[in-house]
Amino acid sequence: MEAIKNIIFDLGGVLIHLQPQWTEAAFCALAGSKAEYARISTLLHQENIFNDFEIGAIDATKFIGALQQYNQNAVTEEQLETAWNAMLLDIPAKGLTLIQDLKERGYNVYLLSNTNSIHLTAFTDIAKQEHGITDFDALFDKAYYSHLIGARKPNVEAFEYVLKDAQLKASETLFIDDNAPNLVGARQAGIHTLWHPANTDITNHLKGFLALV
Repeated sequence: MEAIKNIIFDLGGVLIHLQPQWTEAAFCALAGSKAEYARISTLLHQENIFNDFEIGAIDATKFIGALQQYNQNAVTEEQLETAWNAMLLDIPAKGLTLIQDLKERGYNVYLLSNTNSIHLTAFTDIAKQEHGITDFDALFDKAYYSHLIGARKPNVEAFEYVLKDAQLKASETLFIDDNAPNLVGARQAGIHTLWHPANTDITNHLKGFLALV
């Protein structure tokens, strides 16, 4: 294996703690029951609303409008955004320190996240509130978000976009994600991969993998 020079991080579950079930619980409360939420969710998936929002095919206004359209209860934009963001928890300082350490060691560090405009605003606010970070993207050589590049993991196109845009050699690049299916697309693009257990300490895991002291 060629020496790793470039490291691409996933965001949720790797650098920010994530609990998707909290968003599901919040939506169930707004819908009135789990059964009603399941009905709404099925309709939204059939229309590719979630996927389209994550690849930027629809904007936040259309996304929220679709959620309101299928909810038989009157729900406000604020209620829906709060529920949607409920999954986003804290950003551990150790992960941020790790990024800086890697850059000081000469690694190129990138971010590739399946996300959307509402979550982007929310987690950048978390970074500012918890760590005083006013430019989250500046932590990386470059940050790539699915709704801005028009492609999402695990599709190989998302990884090929990053490789081309950042002018990276796949055989010198490592991608880290807590969602195993996302690693498949990375490997199809020729990128080395590391599965990381969600919401656990990335520092020791990655340093062990790279044999860093």
